[in-house]
Amino acid sequence: MFGIKWKCRHCGQAHDDMPVCFGIEAPWRALVSEEMFQARVEISDSWCVVDDAHFFVRGHIEIPIINHATPLTFSVWSSLGEKNFNRRQDRWNDPDRGDDPPSFGWLCSPIRPYDPVLHLPLLVQDREPGRVPLFMVTQMDHPLATDQRNGITRAQWHRMARSLLH
Repeated sequence: MFGIKWKCRHCGQAHDDMPVCFGIEAPWRALVSEEMFQARVEISDSWCVVDDAHFFVRGHIEIPIINHATPLTFSVWSSLGEKNFNRRQDRWNDPDRGDDPPSFGWLCSPIRPYDPVLHLPLLVQDREPGRVPLFMVTQMDHPLATDQRNGITRAQWHRMARSLLH
């Protein structure tokens, strides 16, 4: 359909539709040696703590695709202060956690089509259980924030997806 086939790293199946979600493994693996990783890092699919001093959460940056039902999503990581991280952990299973005010964070994952993005300021908004937080870029003049606000065309989505798949 789109003239591109790709193989999913998670399910192992080949697909011929254009993907709308891209993720990144915890970026601090490059900062912590493999030998020290087990001793210094506690990690799950949703959160990470390094050296009992640096706190991270995984969330989504969603970019609307104009005239498409599903947004382009980047599953990435943000830092959080210890107090906000602990509050989030305490409320993880609460059905109304999405009503909590957003927390401040810094983007800690690269997003290749938008580089440089490391340490962009974010708001981290929890959502109901079963959904990862939504990250909103607050540096309004950055292209990622502009696209998050205004959306992108299908052609832009396809160009980004092709570049990320290769």
